[in-house]
Amino acid sequence: MIHFAWKNIWRNKVRSGVILGAIALGLFSGTYLSAFMSGWMENTVNSDIGTHLAHVQIHDTAFMANGDIGACFSAETVSTAIRRSGLSAAFSCRLKLSGMLASANNAVGVSAKGVDAEAEKTVSTVWQHIPDTLGAFLPDEARMPIVVSRKIADKLKVRLKSKLVFTFQDVQGEMQSIAFRVCGIYKTTNGMFDESNIFVRLGDIAAYTGLPPGAVHELAATVADLQTCELVAPQMKTLFPNMCVQDWGEINPTLRMSLAWTDMIAVVLIGIFLFALSFGIINTMLMAVLERTRELGVLGAIGMTKGRIFRMIMLETVFLTLAGSVAGVALGAAVIIPSMTTGIDLSFLMGDLFEDYGYGSTVYPKLNMEMLIEIFIMVILAGIISAIYPARKALKQKPVEAMRR
Repeated sequence: MIHFAWKNIWRNKVRSGVILGAIALGLFSGTYLSAFMSGWMENTVNSDIGTHLAHVQIHDTAFMANGDIGACFSAETVSTAIRRSGLSAAFSCRLKLSGMLASANNAVGVSAKGVDAEAEKTVSTVWQHIPDTLGAFLPDEARMPIVVSRKIADKLKVRLKSKLVFTFQDVQGEMQSIAFRVCGIYKTTNGMFDESNIFVRLGDIAAYTGLPPGAVHELAATVADLQTCELVAPQMKTLFPNMCVQDWGEINPTLRMSLAWTDMIAVVLIGIFLFALSFGIINTMLMAVLERTRELGVLGAIGMTKGRIFRMIMLETVFLTLAGSVAGVALGAAVIIPSMTTGIDLSFLMGDLFEDYGYGSTVYPKLNMEMLIEIFIMVILAGIISAIYPARKALKQKPVEAMRR
């Protein structure tokens, strides 16, 4: 039966070839577009996690409510609790201060992060976005160093070793002004982050805040991947029940929703492609059935049951759909796999406009086994549904009347 059904597909090679090509082209387009969208959104999520979100953040509840500089916690106490819990997470403790950054030419509002340089490198990728020609991330030998973005440097008209003054309000409400020297200039793929974030050493700025020694506003933790984060975040919430513990999706729910919608949209797109192709499949198989009216009548006359005829037509349709789908997905994978490491640069389309809205201009498509399984399940279902009408048409043929035609 299977061998017979496969041979029947190729009785009219031109017609079968045309529909196979259409299915292959449709599945190629759907697979590539889905991998492109999934990769783009996942790259955006990982970029935001790497620059500022981290996988999990811990704050004092009052700090999250109103940004009160006095709403802090002991870095040593929280760090020790995480280490003793055995959670596999890298973390960095930060002071977060809002204020004005001024040069001799201009001033801008910024959010300053006081960090330990080595700890910060384990949770943030900002240091990787500093070219060798534009300094380093808070080196130990530098005196009062500050790291700014290229956007901030351009607004303030400063360069490496330029003097900047950061002014903020301490815990007593007094204004504090601290002079720094630019030691590094970074540029990430998130333009909105670059607009207002600067980095200084925790030890250089802590004494000016009026906070107790060792006090911080935020602990940012990273784990192996997003799946691990789903396990670690609830454990941290249990570990610190009186603090505000949030994973990246709770900090930025829009980003989490976009990632979830991207996966669903990918399935919907492929479903639309298959729905459109189903009409071509039905038409092709219907023509094949009508051309073989006499043959089907003979098969019925010599004893082939209607059930076997029905299964034969169904198998032909499913084989036709699967053959085109395998070719399309294989072609899509052949194009996608090389670009998964090299990426696709979209900057020629809109320059840095993507980055201005928080999206990287280089996309790394993502093709995973889960997506391939979903595609093939949908293909089989489309083949079965498309085969029902042609197969029912074949069953309506009466053997004696069909043999007279």
